[in-house]
Amino acid sequence: MERQRREPKFFKWIGYVLSTLRFKLFLSYILISILPLFILWAIVSVTVDNHILELRLSEQRSMTSQTAITLREINYFDNLVMRSLHDVSLDRDARAFSARIFVADSDGVVVHDSDGAPGTLLTHPTILSALDGEISYSVTEGSDTLIQTAAPITDGYGSIVGAVMLVHTMVDAGGIIAGITDQILLLIAAIAATVALLVFLIASWLLNPLKNVSAAVKKVSEGHLNQRVWLEGRGEIYELGVAFNNMAHRLSQTESARQEFVSNVSHELKTPLSSIKVLSESLILQDDVEPDTYKEFLGDIDSEVDRMTDIINELLTLVRMDETELPLNINHGMCLNILLVDVVKRLRPLADKRAITLEFVAEHQANIDGDEMKLNLAISNVVENAIKYSLDGGHVKVLLTMDSRNAFVTVTDNGVGIDEDDHAKIFTRFYRADKGRDRETGGTGLGLAITHKAIMLHNGSIKLASKLDEGSVFEIRIPRTR
Repeated sequence: MERQRREPKFFKWIGYVLSTLRFKLFLSYILISILPLFILWAIVSVTVDNHILELRLSEQRSMTSQTAITLREINYFDNLVMRSLHDVSLDRDARAFSARIFVADSDGVVVHDSDGAPGTLLTHPTILSALDGEISYSVTEGSDTLIQTAAPITDGYGSIVGAVMLVHTMVDAGGIIAGITDQILLLIAAIAATVALLVFLIASWLLNPLKNVSAAVKKVSEGHLNQRVWLEGRGEIYELGVAFNNMAHRLSQTESARQEFVSNVSHELKTPLSSIKVLSESLILQDDVEPDTYKEFLGDIDSEVDRMTDIINELLTLVRMDETELPLNINHGMCLNILLVDVVKRLRPLADKRAITLEFVAEHQANIDGDEMKLNLAISNVVENAIKYSLDGGHVKVLLTMDSRNAFVTVTDNGVGIDEDDHAKIFTRFYRADKGRDRETGGTGLGLAITHKAIMLHNGSIKLASKLDEGSVFEIRIPRTR
């Protein structure tokens, strides 16, 4: 039962090891490095085997031919004295060559056998070919390779009077080949061990940084957004680490922005709700309240409700603009001059209340492809902010210019200005550069965020140049065609 409980874990561990990049890299290097060596070993073994066989065959054929010539010169079949003397020499040569030598007459009957068995009839194709006048050979491969060579014996007139045949078994050659292949196998084993060690070290060197990145990714996925990876050197893995750190930083910023956004929304809605509660409780707790007081308090409550409505409406606008596939109702060839005239006309009463001069100058007639409603909202927010943060009796100028590709709307005021430290944050939701005037102006802190998003949806841009007590310049760039 204990073994049955452990086996699944063991197999799970084996499966994990086999699926790791380290194992795959290790196996790839082993196959690439060792497999060619085994192929080389097979080729070398076959080549050596064939070479030794060729050498033995050549040597044996030469010896057979030389023996046939010698037997012809001593008139082996007719000179019995010389035959007896030469048989001893044939036996000696057979032992030296580890072969068996047959001498047969023209009928194939064995006259001399180095193993001492004359009188038999040879019917082997090799001896029969020799009796027909050819120097022939045959090779029989098996556990031991058998080589048979035969040559004809002629008399002084060129007539075939017999044949000589050598039979040799390559037992020693097998040992030579086995020794060579064993050496090659030992070399392959040594190379395999060296390659395996090197591959393991290289895999660790390459994959340890990836392991660190993987661990960091796991931490981030668990919610630890402050996790970072520190890598040395250069290369793809270093770039991966840099990309991960940038991603983690962006995620951390997004999470901070989300928390700040929630906090700001709560604060912005809490303020009018608190005012409404205080005003309503004052009416409830007081007896014999004058009608004028009721009207005053209800007017204040109505203003706070309007303020909450503005905040919620602008939040909904931002949410809709944040949608990935937000459709734009593009009006092709829309006249931007007419849109700006409408914005200036609508906001002029707000400027007149504080004796602020609102001027519109158009150097060209700019026709663009854009969503009229969203561009109207975006530009109105910029112009309205310029009026709100200008000093009484100030001046706000709206300038329209263009080039071959873009239209530019520049809004300039000589108001309180914006500190340079706040430039990067000015388009953030609920951010107000002028903390002392936020309640007085009645802004929600969402206008410029909406403007920025609307301009981005049109593939445009918005830039700010401003200094404290010197005024501000907002430049909006809108592509003329999409």
